[in-house]
Amino acid sequence: MNLLIFEDEPLAQERIQAIVKDQLPDWKVAGSAQSLEEAKDLLNSSLEYDLLLCDIHLADGLCFELFKQGDFKKPIIFITAYDEYALESFEHNCIDYILKPIKEERLLKAFKKHESLIGSQQSISKDLVNTLISHYQKRNFKRRFLAKVGSKMIFIPVEDVACFFCEDKIVYMKEIGSSKKYVINHSLDELENQLLNPDKFYRINRSIIINLESVIEIKTYHNGRLKLELNAPENLEMVVARERVTEFKNWINQ
Repeated sequence: MNLLIFEDEPLAQERIQAIVKDQLPDWKVAGSAQSLEEAKDLLNSSLEYDLLLCDIHLADGLCFELFKQGDFKKPIIFITAYDEYALESFEHNCIDYILKPIKEERLLKAFKKHESLIGSQQSISKDLVNTLISHYQKRNFKRRFLAKVGSKMIFIPVEDVACFFCEDKIVYMKEIGSSKKYVINHSLDELENQLLNPDKFYRINRSIIINLESVIEIKTYHNGRLKLELNAPENLEMVVARERVTEFKNWINQ
């Protein structure tokens, strides 16, 4: 199986290639590109490939520009940092799409789906591409949170939040440089999947989401885990779950 990778983030591209090498030794990465210009050169070359793994946002624009001319016959797995509401219109017209940060299990599942579809007709029509371009837009992440302080309500900018955590089924947020905590009316799942920018916030375990900008120290911890120190006094142990350590390192090194 020959694979093309269009991905403008070097770390993400390296991670994909490492997963392919480790888990799919019979597969070959035939070529890669970080920009539309590089991608066009590859698509117009005589390079042979079976599957395209394509980030929606490349270095110089949306990848949909590559598929404007006629029908594109090769199967595509899209990669994106944005959730499914913007992608519903082509959920059934491509092989699959993967949300960032890329998880190995999810990527392998998409590859397996492709293998199961080999032999079927796969194409992306010009009309579909035009629809995608007109409707696709960057997700509007939460910019501020409303918190109650006594009888008053205050707004806290998202960049000032050190972390969110769940305690006794109640979700709190803490400001950077402060020991205060505020109750908010959002679940951690909602925060992680809908409201927070995944480039800035990461869920280190089932109970805690941290802000990258609040991390001041990372230490090795028991059983292969990591312990974090945030710029916010707290009684919580900021420990990265063992199964998330590799992904966390890739995320924080972006």
